[in-house]
Order: sequence, then C-alpha cells, then structure tokens
Amino acid sequence: MLRMLTSSFLFVLLLSAHAAGQDAAKFNPARVPAQGQKPQDFIPPAFKIGASVEGNLNGDRIPDHVLQIVPNDYDSSGVVAAPESQALLILLSDSDGLRRSVVTTKLLATFVPQYILDLSIKNGVLVIHQNFGMTDVTDLTHRFRLEPGTERFLLIGKDTFPYHRPQGPMWPVTKVSENYLTGVKLTTTDHWVGDDNRPVTKRGRISKVRLFLEDIDESTDN
Repeated sequence: MLRMLTSSFLFVLLLSAHAAGQDAAKFNPARVPAQGQKPQDFIPPAFKIGASVEGNLNGDRIPDHVLQIVPNDYDSSGVVAAPESQALLILLSDSDGLRRSVVTTKLLATFVPQYILDLSIKNGVLVIHQNFGMTDVTDLTHRFRLEPGTERFLLIGKDTFPYHRPQGPMWPVTKVSENYLTGVKLTTTDHWVGDDNRPVTKRGRISKVRLFLEDIDESTDN
C-alpha cells in the first residue's frame, strides 16, 4: 500500500512538472556567448545553473567548468522530473577568461521522475552520471575526454544499468560497461542463489567507435 501511495504521489508531481514545463522557456544554444569572465556570463535570460563541476579538462592546470543549465523555475532539490528544457555547457579557461567549448541539449535525459544528475571530473575525464525512472529505472554513465588538438570531447566509455525498483531475485539485472578506447565490453548479470546474489561477468569485444559529446542523444525526444 505504501509503495502504491508513493508511486501515486510521484505521478502527481510528474504531471505537475509536465504542466509547468509547457510554459517553460525553450533553450536556444545560439544565445550562449562565446566568451566571458565567469560561468554566469554564459547563462541566457530565464535560465540558471543547476548542477555544476569545476576541474581541469585540457591539461593546462587551470580549472574548467561544466554546467547544467535549467529554467529559472526548476527546483533541482526535489525528486520530481528533469526539466524539459535544459542544456549541458562546457567552458574552458585560458588567460583571457572562459570560452564556450561545447553546448548540447540532447545528452541529458528529460522529463522523467526520480531524476539524479552527477557531474564529476577525474584525471581529465568528464563523467556524467544520470539515474531516472520510477519502477523501471535507467542508470547511465558517460565518460568523455578532450581530444588533443581539438576542442571536441570524445566518448571513451559508457555504463548502462537498467533495473527494477525494488531490486531482488524476482528482477535480475544486467550491467554493461563499454570502453571505446580498448574495445572491451563487460557484461555483469545477477545470479541469485536463494537470497545470495553472485553476479557473473563476461568479457567481450566491441568496435572502437568515435562519437563526440554533441553526438550523444539521451533525451526523450530521440
């Protein structure tokens, strides 16, 4: 009964977020300036910074910035839905300030309940972790690295983890981790023995594809 009430409550929140989203401003990448002195200089009117991370992406030891841009009325602290209009922006630093590197409206999933977005930079690699869904959940992690000689961010890895809420023997899951630099694919599947889960991992090969950040489409409009 509690689970049904919780699901119903989240559904009402989802509908409310959808109704509000119909009147939300639509993000136009062309309105993002090419240069500025601080992250806020790149945010168009009617929008604000949601999630963000600061760290070195191009090896010059000067902190760069990765921003999620959302409508002004979006409440990122609530467990409701992703904003219908949003963008991911990467700003690279130099001696003159900040410059726009990449802006995309397709990488971040839209309009789904239980939305989580984590941005991190580890050893020059941009890690974007998304988790969304109510009963059937999708957990996605993308890893990007700046390609030498360009300002394009190459997709070097992706982890996919769809699961059922709650997890358990009745809903075994499979996790897939793909490394596009090495061409290695790891597939880990639940193997339940009673109440004991003993996952099994198989190693395979994949093509070393070349996709860039702006090529990735995880939005619900694809």
